[in-house]
Amino acid sequence: MHKVSRFCVSMVLGACAIAVTVPVALAQDNLSQPEYGVIFEQDVPIRVRDGTVLRADVYRPDAAAGMHFPVLMSMSAYQKSLDRILPHDAPFTHVERPEPEWWTARGYVLVFVDTRGTGTSPGQSDIWSMQEARDYYDAIEWAADQGWSSGKVGLVGVSYYAITQWNVASLRPPSLTTIVPWEGWADMYRDSVFHGGVFNQGFYGRWWLDVRGKQLLENTRADNSAALSEDLIYNFLAHHMDSPWWDEVKARAQPNQITVPLYSSGNWQGWNHHMRGNIDGFVRSASANKKLQMHTGGHVDAFYSDEGKQEMLRWYDYWLKDIDTGIMDEPPVKLCIRTGEEACTWRFEDEWPLARTQYTTYYLTAARAGVVDDAIHDVSLSTSAPRRENELTYASGPEAYRRARQGLPTMSFTTEPLAADVEITGHINLVMWVSSETDDLDVFAYLRKVNPDGSVVTATRGILQASHRKLDPALSTPYRPYHTHDEEQKLTPGEVVPIEVEIWATSMIFEAGSRIRLDVNAHDGQHYFAAYNLGDNTVYTGGDRASYLVLPIVPPKDGDSSMSMNR
Repeated sequence: MHKVSRFCVSMVLGACAIAVTVPVALAQDNLSQPEYGVIFEQDVPIRVRDGTVLRADVYRPDAAAGMHFPVLMSMSAYQKSLDRILPHDAPFTHVERPEPEWWTARGYVLVFVDTRGTGTSPGQSDIWSMQEARDYYDAIEWAADQGWSSGKVGLVGVSYYAITQWNVASLRPPSLTTIVPWEGWADMYRDSVFHGGVFNQGFYGRWWLDVRGKQLLENTRADNSAALSEDLIYNFLAHHMDSPWWDEVKARAQPNQITVPLYSSGNWQGWNHHMRGNIDGFVRSASANKKLQMHTGGHVDAFYSDEGKQEMLRWYDYWLKDIDTGIMDEPPVKLCIRTGEEACTWRFEDEWPLARTQYTTYYLTAARAGVVDDAIHDVSLSTSAPRRENELTYASGPEAYRRARQGLPTMSFTTEPLAADVEITGHINLVMWVSSETDDLDVFAYLRKVNPDGSVVTATRGILQASHRKLDPALSTPYRPYHTHDEEQKLTPGEVVPIEVEIWATSMIFEAGSRIRLDVNAHDGQHYFAAYNLGDNTVYTGGDRASYLVLPIVPPKDGDSSMSMNR
């Protein structure tokens, strides 16, 4: 039923500890100001190319007849009706769209669409698929053609709502004017489902059941027998290698096809899913006008902060309303350089990776460090290559899984206390010589900072299944491997092979007196635990089989444009 009512939507917000702010360089008096109430339209029909009718909630400014406004659109499987009743806080992780009351007041129409087969949209669900991308394309063109629309459409939202932005932008809808993918991966296989070839069981086991539960167990459920009946986990497992299925059935961003202006906003703490996609989407897209911003803090904190909304408003006002907000006069890269888990300082840069980066090799050694007592191997990380070859052997079976669940490291490689501050900002490559008593092994590698007081902060992580070690020479660099994941190269028990582990990009200052620590673990207690994890594995150090870490050390730049601390 199509219902129309006039009211100001009051979103239910939970308490949110804002850990980071987004810098706003200019005064805001030239931005769109709040001046409108809200007209709310529920379950508005959108007919797509195959005749299916999707349902959307539309929030538009309560303005004089004949006025036209740009559109901000979101599409997901998270049920648009839940936005009106749920807070932004855990465990309710699905409220990741903009607040209608804030944006409509400033002259934007918001359109929230239930993707096919979810919420009140009929049909068979097909999560993150080409079908969904085509539906989104049609919804964009529908919105541009409405009587209240200016014809310009921007996309908005966090996580799922960012992922679908990358996917539909690859199809180039004519009326799509700009995208702002906020914390959203771009390559579903590499960024999310199969980290380094290892199935992300912990996340998807929880997430998929929760999404289905919100649809089928709540009083918001629709009368749709096909709702979320897709066997998503089976489909993932049946396509455990990268293949055309990930591009032609499911959808993956095609960076060379993305030409729309984009603002990619990532989170340094998003190394469980999203961060890699935000950086790759920025670097590899064909867009002539693009920006990368990397923040920190909780998953939706920056998006819902006043500073975050002002930053997005500057972008949307520029591209959707032709207001010169100054945002395109700023350098294209804006990084929050961390000093801890969340504390950071903002700094503009001209490119990514940073051109002045000094890639520095740190060698894994077998020399005792005496720093991490609960590691099986507590050894040193050094800028000097060990002359003699050594072996570090460890068990990979159930005991390794139990250790991972307790947060106990397998091998910890730690430097001496640093004599001066060291900034690590960029991509990281871990090159190791390894062998196993079985035909495969998993590597979970963590870059961590050990503070002078002994506390530890995790900067980032990388994962690789050794049989997925094949590299793409066109996309790999000495500081960042890119794996094809298109064939398995099983180990022969006892065979020694080199592998390169992509440790996801990060930014953190390691102050004088702190230490750089690399933990190499047999498991993390979350990803899939395979049957080959039954024997011992070995890492080789020194001599002709030197294992090493390539770190992006960044010196200060002339005319530093760092901004004030946000905490």
